[in-house]
Amino acid sequence: MEADGRKFTVAGAGVVPLQSRRLPQMSHFRRHHPILVSFTLILTAFLLSSCGSAPQQQPGPTPTTIPGLQEEVQKILTRYHVPGAGIALVNKDQVIWAGGVGEARLSSHTPVTADTMFRVGSITKTFVALALLKLQEEKQIDLNAKLADIAPTLPFRNPWSATNPVTVADVLEHTAGFNDMLPSEVYNVFGKADMDPFQVSEQFKQTLVSRWPPGTRMSYSNPGYGVAGYLIWKGSHEQFGPYIEQNILQPLGMTVSDFTLTDKIYAQLAQGYDGNSPHPVPYLNIYLQSAGDLKSSPAELAKLVQMFLNGGKAGNQQIVSADSIARMEYPQTTLAAREGLKYGYGFANYATLDGPVVQHGHDGGISGFLSTYGYMPDQGVGYVALINSDSGGQALREIDQLLARYLLAGRTLPTPPTAAVPEEQFAPLVGYYERENPREQMMAFLDVLLGGLRVSLSNGHLYLKGWFGPAQELVPTGNNQFRTEKQAAASMIFITSPSGQEILATGGAGSFFGVRRGELWPFLRIVLVLLGLLAIASSLGFALWWIPRKLLGKMKGVGGLSLRLMPLLAGLSLLGAFLILKWTPIWVLGTYNMASVGVWLLSWLFAAFGVLGLIVAWPAHWQPGNRWVFRHSVIVSIACCCLAAYMAYWHLLGVMLWKP
Repeated sequence: MEADGRKFTVAGAGVVPLQSRRLPQMSHFRRHHPILVSFTLILTAFLLSSCGSAPQQQPGPTPTTIPGLQEEVQKILTRYHVPGAGIALVNKDQVIWAGGVGEARLSSHTPVTADTMFRVGSITKTFVALALLKLQEEKQIDLNAKLADIAPTLPFRNPWSATNPVTVADVLEHTAGFNDMLPSEVYNVFGKADMDPFQVSEQFKQTLVSRWPPGTRMSYSNPGYGVAGYLIWKGSHEQFGPYIEQNILQPLGMTVSDFTLTDKIYAQLAQGYDGNSPHPVPYLNIYLQSAGDLKSSPAELAKLVQMFLNGGKAGNQQIVSADSIARMEYPQTTLAAREGLKYGYGFANYATLDGPVVQHGHDGGISGFLSTYGYMPDQGVGYVALINSDSGGQALREIDQLLARYLLAGRTLPTPPTAAVPEEQFAPLVGYYERENPREQMMAFLDVLLGGLRVSLSNGHLYLKGWFGPAQELVPTGNNQFRTEKQAAASMIFITSPSGQEILATGGAGSFFGVRRGELWPFLRIVLVLLGLLAIASSLGFALWWIPRKLLGKMKGVGGLSLRLMPLLAGLSLLGAFLILKWTPIWVLGTYNMASVGVWLLSWLFAAFGVLGLIVAWPAHWQPGNRWVFRHSVIVSIACCCLAAYMAYWHLLGVMLWKP
């Protein structure tokens, strides 16, 4: 779930400006994992659904009172079937309002209040980063030091260690190149509930491998913040939870918030829900606690936002220095940042630019909950929004936008930067940029296939476009940096890497890092995959015609049953794997059971039936019969074999979702 310094996020088949609030970054801790699209059948639905965009709810008049704001929030919750929301609005000096709208528990009609506790997912990372910055101020750790020097026993691997060592800052900015979570690394269903981060890193060490030279591009990695939790212990000799509680939470006045599910938190914890007809989801422990296991309330998180607005100060106490806050807010380790792109993902705090002013903050998602906080430093205001539904992403975005509009109402807003750039400087930037920073290696095939962006020049203006959706005009801001018309600052930069590659890069949690390629092969690749999927789907449609005829005895004497059957069985195998992935919760898929084994088995059967289709077609070529059936069977079987080979190339054939 992704966002950035409100750059662009590649929404599969298109490019859209990031919403006025980010998508949840702990989306992997929700009920379903993105592995739902790991098998290519879902690509068909994805392509077809991406050809048109869902209608966007147009914002109404901005409310001018708190009751009016509550009424608008309730309308959003009702529209998207979200039970409740906890909200806080703040400025530097006070909490403007903190409270709730809707219900924390549907069964008892318990209302959401300012003190209702929510699981806040990746907002946890902000506190981990604050703790490490505090340890650096106390000279207990150096965040620019090599990870191998500080934690030599940590089981990570970096093939570029001689020239691009992983630093602690790389871990905090997600630029170490580490993979995101494996399905088995998400929910801790059977293990010890309080596994320390080092134990988790040892168990799931294959995610801690640099996939490209560290310090070049950003790719969101929850396991990286598992490492960050371990580094708190290395610097303080305390586990991350107690250290953060004593040195960050308590000084902030966040006296109830905790990583542990205490009795007090349990009594105030909202029930998490899923689905448009909300049904409760269980409270499940997670492995990467330092990446997303904090529980907090709107009233308590409001104090975090106020601390940011006051440069690290809470009341009379300086939690961390103003310099440390500035380090959190701005990236330094990416190639784009070193080339001058100011905004992006810092230390668990990133900028959002799709609006009239620059915002900072973070968001989160975990089973049953979505959350976000944001603040506008130049305007001195900020907010918290928490909901108890992991299906309410659009609801949270609209609430986010509503809160920002409410806080900015009546203010004089800055003019976005614009630079006069000669048209001849645009021509070298035109081309197709193929994405090369996949968040999850298991999903890299989809990033490569559909995640590219095309830059074009028309009438002296540059435009950016994904495979589907409208093009967006790029406004130059100088130094090869650009923004879209509605963005508050530069969100992307064109650069040349040290190796000579031409790159388009954005910053933030959903950052894009694309290398310029020729356009013909990316287009043909999509066409070939789509044609292959359509061929496989045709075998399912064909079966609706011939199976009833066979059962009714209308095909007596007609041969070629195996010609019809093999492609059908291949298609059914692929469909079966997809349906298991779609309807099975991630905490089930990540363990050894009938569902996860079924996905493994069906993927192999898909390939096997594709090969068998070609084998049975060979002798049929020499026999009299329906040539159309023969040709169709061969085409579908070839499509199955090619698609199976494509899946094998991306390590999706025979994938064992339960394995660490």
